[in-house]
Amino acid sequence: MSFDGIFLSKLKNELNILKTGRISKISELTDTNFLFTVRANRVNHNLFMGFSSDTARIHLTTREYNHSQANKAFTLFLKKQIEGFFIADISQYETDRILVFTLEGYNEMKDRTLRYLICEVMGRYSNLILTDENYLILECLHHDGVGEFNRIIMPNAPYKFPETTKINPCYLSKAELNNIITTNNLDTPKKMLNFFLGVSYTFLNEVFKDDNLANNFYELLNNKFKPGTFLNQNNKIDFYFYSEKPVKEFQTISEMLDSLFYEADKQSQIRKETNDLNKFISREINKNEKKILKLEAERNLALNCEEYKLYGELLLSAPNLKAKEKNITVYNYYDNKEINILLDEKNTILDNSQKYYKKYQKLKKSITFIDEQLHISREEIAYFNLLKVQIETANLNDVLEIYDELIKNKYLPPKKVNKKKKNPNISTYILDNGTIIYVGKNNIQNEYLTHHLAKAQDLWFHVKDGSGSHVVIAKGADYTEAEIRTAANLAAYFSYAKSSSSVAVDYTKIKYIKKIPGRRACFVTYTNQNTIYIDPNFEEINELKVKK
Repeated sequence: MSFDGIFLSKLKNELNILKTGRISKISELTDTNFLFTVRANRVNHNLFMGFSSDTARIHLTTREYNHSQANKAFTLFLKKQIEGFFIADISQYETDRILVFTLEGYNEMKDRTLRYLICEVMGRYSNLILTDENYLILECLHHDGVGEFNRIIMPNAPYKFPETTKINPCYLSKAELNNIITTNNLDTPKKMLNFFLGVSYTFLNEVFKDDNLANNFYELLNNKFKPGTFLNQNNKIDFYFYSEKPVKEFQTISEMLDSLFYEADKQSQIRKETNDLNKFISREINKNEKKILKLEAERNLALNCEEYKLYGELLLSAPNLKAKEKNITVYNYYDNKEINILLDEKNTILDNSQKYYKKYQKLKKSITFIDEQLHISREEIAYFNLLKVQIETANLNDVLEIYDELIKNKYLPPKKVNKKKKNPNISTYILDNGTIIYVGKNNIQNEYLTHHLAKAQDLWFHVKDGSGSHVVIAKGADYTEAEIRTAANLAAYFSYAKSSSSVAVDYTKIKYIKKIPGRRACFVTYTNQNTIYIDPNFEEINELKVKK
């Protein structure tokens, strides 16, 4: 990951908007991720802090996150100690991957108090540490009594910044940089990495793009660039505050980090909370596909049952055949040819004839059963493919409802703790004119929205001839073109066709929606529909107001 000290110094400049702001709320997202709501300059800003080993980062965010229902002791401690405090300053230690938030506020005794919230964004050594005004550790996310980096990170221990002999390059002039590089013969990226603090190979790859090392180094440190993603040497997406050949550019570093890690974090949390529901669904699809192959083979065999009926009839019509043989040749009076029939030599000709008749009857009856099982298996595949599409655009609450649906349908064992029944968590979008648009993101939500929540005159949207969300404009009349296009955009995006263009979306009134007898309630038919073609646009969806 390209989250080096230089990258953090650029990000710190974006966070200066939080200075003088008040920490109004601290929320726990996961065991290692937190969301700080800071009220600064009459605007609420959300500051994401993540300290997991693989996606440690800190940045401003505009995304909607699911909050943990049961806060850990560390989160409760932070809420008690610094909720309501003001951010007096934000500083970086040298050019290391450490940000220090200087906080001022009042303690329980109403005395003015100073606190330091130290964010160490250091990969697997990442940590969030709260100290008093003397840098005595009050509490930390990860306790380390071993003393990694010659430090002990424990409550009541004095906090020490990591020791280093490397040079901070941020305050050097171009001439000083050139002198240091020349004097110390820093002619390879590895030598520079071991000499300067806060640099990474991503940074140094830009420094060594030509022979003008000092100039490149200085320009990267002091000029403003547009952050962007790019393809690294392994042909995988990487990111940095600067790229010569960006795959995608962003206005801010926070916007870039928000875009890159939001989906990854969401899917990670979903896998953790649902025991990897995607794997279960894929197994069910594979199981039914294999079952269909087996049933089709059995059906082909059953379709040849007339052959067994012929064998039974020909054996029965040959009274002169009395010997017990392994096979026998008889005259087929239907085509005037002789035919060879296999026999069970332990039985008589009459018994062999009856066995062939019984086999014929059994196979003939099995065709109806096989056709029924084929229909069920195909329905199962359609159902699980629908769930797979729904999970792709679902948040944690949506997926937990899918999990409950699978329990209700007895695909999964019941949970040990019984929760009180409540209405599904329908996503609600509010347009600038106050119009409300509902989006069902799983089968439970779709069924509740279409058949219970929506009114007869409300306008209903669904992607044409495919699986996707049910979308409803809760208005009843006087629908504007902008409202229809927004609802169609939501229906197209939250469907199997979200990556396509010119997606066909049908819309009609709720009163024209009917359940399909014998199928799950999420499957419907409809009439009197119109069709609109739309290009799914996530940026427009992301800008919509969401009811919390």
